[in-house]
Amino acid sequence: MPDHLTIVRIAGDGVGPELVAAGSTVIEALGVPVRWLDAMAGYGAFERYGTTAPEATIAALRQHRIAIKGPFRTPSGGKIRSGNHYLRRELDLYAALRPLPLLDTRPPVLLVRENVEDLYAAVEWMPTPDVAQAIKTASRAGCERIVRYGFDLARKHGRARVTLVHKANNLKLTEGMFLATAREVSQRYPDIEFTDMLADTAASTMVLDPGAFDVIVTSHTIGDILSNLGAALAGSLGLVGSLDSGDSIYVAEASHGSADELAGTGQVNPVAFVRGVSLLLGAIGLEDERQRLDLALDTWCRNGPRTLDLGGTARTSDAVDGIRSLL
Repeated sequence: MPDHLTIVRIAGDGVGPELVAAGSTVIEALGVPVRWLDAMAGYGAFERYGTTAPEATIAALRQHRIAIKGPFRTPSGGKIRSGNHYLRRELDLYAALRPLPLLDTRPPVLLVRENVEDLYAAVEWMPTPDVAQAIKTASRAGCERIVRYGFDLARKHGRARVTLVHKANNLKLTEGMFLATAREVSQRYPDIEFTDMLADTAASTMVLDPGAFDVIVTSHTIGDILSNLGAALAGSLGLVGSLDSGDSIYVAEASHGSADELAGTGQVNPVAFVRGVSLLLGAIGLEDERQRLDLALDTWCRNGPRTLDLGGTARTSDAVDGIRSLL
């Protein structure tokens, strides 16, 4: 373990500060020698600085390359873009990993979402006052690297199958290139089975036969939908962590939004965020700490009292204290 790690800490909006505090507590309880660097992003940053992703925050992430981040509040419509949009594109955080615990008898399905292309590129305009258009963006390089990420992840974790989820039946060029590129990349991994599935079929299969999946690779929009569906099937969005990755740069978070209605109530489930912390620890080589944390999380989720999202009355502090006691 290094002498110390500098981890950028972004509280975000809504329940973000409570989640980041929970993640900080757990990292320190694991004995990780950490130095925190607090930075702002999200709607609160917009209100203060006029941007949801201040340059100082982006610079801190470029320098230190490790972060934990609360969710951001982003208005629907209008002109204010999420801080996630700027952080992911400025830092090229092209891959989002979201493990989905769909079956108690199997390890989580590893959902890999491409993070900077597709409709997330947000290329839009209005050719007339009554017509709005958006471009779906796909590059061969972008398709190749996200598929390669998925196969490397499968090999690292001993997974047998990678499934590309797409809409190449309709979007012949963008999704068609994604599928063709995935088929080419799969030839470099003869030890791993490659399959593909249409997005609508994948959604029903996730409900009816979740054991059909091992590693899923997909585009941003489809990945957003499938990750929320998978979280609902697992029991709650409060159970699914997320890790955004680029070239040796990692940002851990929960997979859900700012949940403003729970802000300050002490009732948000911290498990999703702490799962994101676990993914971060694994990505930076702290494997012993990751394994200890995963064991504590699994034990807590099986035996601990339920938080509000799971129909119980346990508070955020109860969950954090319980997880910490199991480390």
